[in-house]
Amino acid sequence: MAQLQPPQIPLFTSSLLPEAVSNLLRQLSDTCSSDQSLDLDYVRSFLSSVLGWSRKDVLPNLKAQLVEPENLATISHHMVLQKKGKISSFPLFFNDMYGQRVTILVHPRPLRLSGGDKIISSTLSLGSDTYPRKNQSDRQRLNLLAILDKLPEFVALVTPQFTLRYINKPFREQVQLSVGDSCYSAFTGNTESAEAPTHPYLPPFDVFETGSPSFSAWKSPRSGRSYRFLSYPFTDTDGEQLILLMGLDITQLTRFQEKLAITERQYHLITNNLSLGIAVVDGQRNITAANRQFRNWFTIHNESYPVSCPQPLTLEDENGECVLDKTASLTLNDGKEHECEFSTTLNDTEVTFRITACPLHRTKQFSSAIILLEDITEKKKIALRTQQMRKLEAMSTLAAGIAHEINQPLSALRLYASGLDLMVEQRGTVPIDILQERLEWILRETATIEDIITHMRSLVRHQGAFPLQPSDTNAAVLQAVTLLQSKLETRNIQLRTKLQPNLPKVLALPIQLEQIVINIVMNAVHALETIDGAKEITVTTCETDNDTVLLSIEDNGPGLNGLGEKIFDPFFTTKESGKNMGLGLALVHTFVTSWEGTITATSPLADNKGTLITILLPQATTV
Repeated sequence: MAQLQPPQIPLFTSSLLPEAVSNLLRQLSDTCSSDQSLDLDYVRSFLSSVLGWSRKDVLPNLKAQLVEPENLATISHHMVLQKKGKISSFPLFFNDMYGQRVTILVHPRPLRLSGGDKIISSTLSLGSDTYPRKNQSDRQRLNLLAILDKLPEFVALVTPQFTLRYINKPFREQVQLSVGDSCYSAFTGNTESAEAPTHPYLPPFDVFETGSPSFSAWKSPRSGRSYRFLSYPFTDTDGEQLILLMGLDITQLTRFQEKLAITERQYHLITNNLSLGIAVVDGQRNITAANRQFRNWFTIHNESYPVSCPQPLTLEDENGECVLDKTASLTLNDGKEHECEFSTTLNDTEVTFRITACPLHRTKQFSSAIILLEDITEKKKIALRTQQMRKLEAMSTLAAGIAHEINQPLSALRLYASGLDLMVEQRGTVPIDILQERLEWILRETATIEDIITHMRSLVRHQGAFPLQPSDTNAAVLQAVTLLQSKLETRNIQLRTKLQPNLPKVLALPIQLEQIVINIVMNAVHALETIDGAKEITVTTCETDNDTVLLSIEDNGPGLNGLGEKIFDPFFTTKESGKNMGLGLALVHTFVTSWEGTITATSPLADNKGTLITILLPQATTV
């Protein structure tokens, strides 16, 4: 029972003892850390219990009594016999704490290690001499059994007949059997007779044959709980060879392992059905795991990982960079996510992949990276077609924009020409000063059309817009009002201007600045057509405290009706289909934002009536 003592590992140096005594101590040692240091915890526990020695005196007393002539001669004789292959038990004689002579039997037995080496291990038992303090020994035995009953683990002694010589309380409660019952019944719950050693439910009892400890697992048919058993050769005080069974409840561990196995199967099921290729790459560019899609793409049939990384991932791209170096290697170095795109040929087909590398886990440094491969070949084709459609859409928008931009100066040309025609019809002749003034207006609007066309051509040819220049906001307002005056009068709309004198210039394009005023005023004109009563438009300019110039145009029309910023969206219009393309305010918004300005729309009057469009433009830097 010495093997059940609490784990204490005293080291005993045998360098100064006779060789025969050193060999015996080595056989009695639980472990041996070197040729000179021995773990004699088992011997110390046994002798202190049997001989009454204090534990601190066991090793000095053992050394002194082993080298006594009688004991030394016996040990030397049996060491010689063991070298010849003759192994048998032999007695040694010790004096207990009372000076009484006590016989201790040494039981050597050959063991075969897992590596195939043979060693001899010895155990001790009390000899046939009657120990004078038998009552004390009985008390110690009872105390030990009481301790074993309090252990949460199972403890049992099994005889060579496979019956229970001893079981502790936890074991008794679990199997509900007692000493003397069959191990077959204890482990299977079946009381019918059977050959216990051959039954598949039983832990291995080949310890009787091998003399070596062994581990086994057992699941109780009664409770369904799982246990791990250590079967250990043991010699009782009467010299009978037994098996010491020590069992540990591993039910929680087993259930956790079962759940882990289920989770792992689910993980494999999910990853193997993804359209993404998933693989784990180590620091040597080896694949340590891969899902089904990845293996199919790169024809990896060997699942005995690690395997070499597929060649397409290690080839250099047009810039001379390896795909893995651009993703996985960078991730292993800095622990950050990296991605890139590359093309390769699979099954005679050009395929484009997006590869993303993420750090898998970290110890002292990132040791593995998980790479995700997505086939984006079709997405690339769709993106190309979408880009072509956007170009066509842009061309149509541009054409509509050209028509919209040219419409304003054409209307002015028509107005001036009609005025001249009317004057000729009414008067027969036109005064030279009026003729020159109208011709100048016509030439100016013609120049405006030419500027617009030139500007649109530069956009189509990607030559960039005209460079911005200091522009007079008040002049743009006055010019726009002059052009629209006749339309305002015919619709009974009163337009007021509140222009700050000496207003700083803004960084813009004069022609577009004038078009902004015309577009916003014309939108106000169309809105005022839907109301009765006085119709008013107010244009205001002033300098702000933030080095900007404010341009606001307000009307007393029906308001925005909750449309807010939506009025600046391209092709948005509240008019009937076919009457307006909804590009006017969208172009205004584009012009203002391209000049790093802001534009907002609100309904300032009661009941959310009226529309106020406010533009803030940065002042031109004075040199």
